[in-house]
Amino acid sequence: MDLVPVRAPLVSRNSAPRTASKAGARPAPHTAVHATAHAAAHPAAPAGPDEVALLAQQAAFDRMMQLRAELQREANAMRDLAMEQIKRDDQLMNTWIKLI
Repeated sequence: MDLVPVRAPLVSRNSAPRTASKAGARPAPHTAVHATAHAAAHPAAPAGPDEVALLAQQAAFDRMMQLRAELQREANAMRDLAMEQIKRDDQLMNTWIKLI
């Protein structure tokens, strides 16, 4: 599988392009029309060695964070289980004390 850098296209926050108030005025450069023209004029370049190294570093970081999140979820589940067991032990001890 080839690593290719992801480049987000330039898109406008507005769904429709702005209309010019003066006749002959140019539309704002950040409109959706500009994004398609820009993408057509500048096709994505092949990834260079620096970009491939950066993508590999990002992938390693993502895997590390996923593993860390999974370990955190597991630790939280174990802590919750231990707290439930402590509550049950306390209830048992209280009922045992009442019997005395």
